[in-house]
Amino acid sequence: MSRKTEDLFNRYAAGERNFSGISLDGIDLCGVDLSGADLSNSGLGEAYLEEANLEGANLRNAHLGQACLVKANLRNADLSGANLGFSYLSRTDLTNAKLVNAYLSAADMIGTNLTRSDLTGADLEGAYMERCVYSNTIMPDGTIRNS
Repeated sequence: MSRKTEDLFNRYAAGERNFSGISLDGIDLCGVDLSGADLSNSGLGEAYLEEANLEGANLRNAHLGQACLVKANLRNADLSGANLGFSYLSRTDLTNAKLVNAYLSAADMIGTNLTRSDLTGADLEGAYMERCVYSNTIMPDGTIRNS
């Protein structure tokens, strides 16, 4: 475990939740619990967050380009304005997530749960969205989509 990862875990375990602007590019956080954390404006490009619990996290304007978020829990997370271009979101739970104006170009979203997610203004150009779950999902153009 890297020193940066250990420091993050210790701070989170001590009750700290504000990590706004932190640089964690390329870090391995697979399976970690950072629910409720403020990671807004953070650098998480190419980070490994597979099966991570980020429920209720603030990821506004975070850079998550090429990050691996496969099977991650992002329920109720705020990803407004986040850069998720070329990221891996297969089987990720984005139930009730806010993705307003998020950049999801070329993202791999196979089997992603988008129930009640808000994608208003999101850039989905080239995103691979096969077998996604839609239920009261607000699409980029403001229309509601159901599976």
